Amino acid sequence: MTTRRCILLVLMMLWLSSCVRFNPPSRSTDELPLTDAFSLYSDTPPTPDRWWEALESDELSRLIEQTLAGNFSLQQTYARLEQAARIAKRAGAVRWPEVTASSGASVTRAHVDTGNVSRDMNSITQDVKALRTLTERGGGGTLSALGAGGAPGEQFIALLQGLESDLQNFQNKLQALDTLSGDGTDTAWSTTTRSYEFGLASSYEVDLWGRLRSQHEAALLDLQASQEDVYTAMLTLASEVTLCWLDVLYYKQGLALLHEQLKANETTLELLELRFRKGLASALDVYQQRQIVSQTESTFPPLEAALQTLYHEIAVLQGKPPRSDLGLEADAFPDPGPVPALGIPADLLARRPDVRAAGLRLSAADWDVGAARADRLPTIRLSASASYGADDWNLVFDNWMATLAASLTGPVFDAGRRKAEVERVRAVVDERLAAYRESVIGAVQEVEDALVLEARQADYIDALTKQLEIAQATHREALARYRKGMNDYLPVLSALVDTQSLERSLVAAHHDRLVYRVQLHRALGGTWMRESEAAAANQP
Repeated sequence: MTTRRCILLVLMMLWLSSCVRFNPPSRSTDELPLTDAFSLYSDTPPTPDRWWEALESDELSRLIEQTLAGNFSLQQTYARLEQAARIAKRAGAVRWPEVTASSGASVTRAHVDTGNVSRDMNSITQDVKALRTLTERGGGGTLSALGAGGAPGEQFIALLQGLESDLQNFQNKLQALDTLSGDGTDTAWSTTTRSYEFGLASSYEVDLWGRLRSQHEAALLDLQASQEDVYTAMLTLASEVTLCWLDVLYYKQGLALLHEQLKANETTLELLELRFRKGLASALDVYQQRQIVSQTESTFPPLEAALQTLYHEIAVLQGKPPRSDLGLEADAFPDPGPVPALGIPADLLARRPDVRAAGLRLSAADWDVGAARADRLPTIRLSASASYGADDWNLVFDNWMATLAASLTGPVFDAGRRKAEVERVRAVVDERLAAYRESVIGAVQEVEDALVLEARQADYIDALTKQLEIAQATHREALARYRKGMNDYLPVLSALVDTQSLERSLVAAHHDRLVYRVQLHRALGGTWMRESEAAAANQP
């Protein structure tokens, strides 16, 4: 009857535990700082999820694929993902019974020294022999008269004979042991004892209040957040490689433009020197033009150094030595095309891996609160064991012992430690909730910033183009008036400097517009990272 009551009590506690588990609260996107739409609207068709393909550059696509395959920072992120996976597995393993096996064998050798064992054994042997002789001769007739028909006497003689034989065998064994141990005396002997044992033990904690389940769920959510960290790293790498590639094109075009300007400036200098020799130009005009040539020549080293360091940076991003041959041959900016389809701000919750990671870590903190609250309640632990042991290996499994036990433990006084842990985890929830909201509003801000910057940059390029056209016309007019002797060389020089400066500014403006487009794609996120990872996993 007592056993039945215990079983019913355990079942009732398990049933009650299913009703009081501390599940996390449900959260809604209504409390997030999201607007209904972005400030700019785009009705263009959506770009490919691999947004860099819209730039139509096989060279860029190759660079991105190589970077995703060899980047060391990404490999570190994958390693952290593997660590999170093992932590989640460990957290889930404690929800199952744990079974351990143990086995052992021991050999014990005891050495005993009596001091006179050899002399005592010889005396006992001599006494037995004398007693046997006396009995055989019928001395004293005492032993012969112990029973009717002399039968007891014969039995005693046989007993003495056996005792004599046993003593002789025992003495021989002792002498053999003493010989093996190197002891030349007959005053000690040694004994050897062997024992064998084997056992199984199992323990299991009954998850009454869902503490173990909450810890497991939190670990699984942390694992998913680590996966989103990998996607974030992939998205960041694709953006960084694209920006580096655009910088390479910018410096290449800048150097090409400088070569053209230097050539034009040197030609102008030659013409001025010719006019000076003919008395049509002053020495000041020649010196001013030489200064322009020198200034143009001085801009080459910084651009060449910056270009070379970019090659190094791209190589290192790919996990290669800095001076590796990258095979970069493109030298013209690609067409950015129209602004991609934007969707609505709420789409960022699903497309931005960093936003998803922040939301997952918030959910994990909610589960941690449940685990901390459950830790303040009693726990039941079941244990069972079975063991086998004997001095002879053949008898090990014939001698066994089994134990089944259950224990109920609960905190009585911990000086507020568990309550403090609950409050700490709740503070973590508040922190991660604020971080999640910040990541959401930050993602919206990045999209808005990229949209505004690109839109204003397009206007800036148009204005800069018009300004360049005016500067070129001014330079032509000033040069024509100079050749006719209607003005000195200073207006020509001023127009030339403005024109060449605007040409360089226009190259930089086109570069910046492409940079803003990349930032927009990065701010919008994507799902191509999952497809790339799945494709890499399926490769043999």
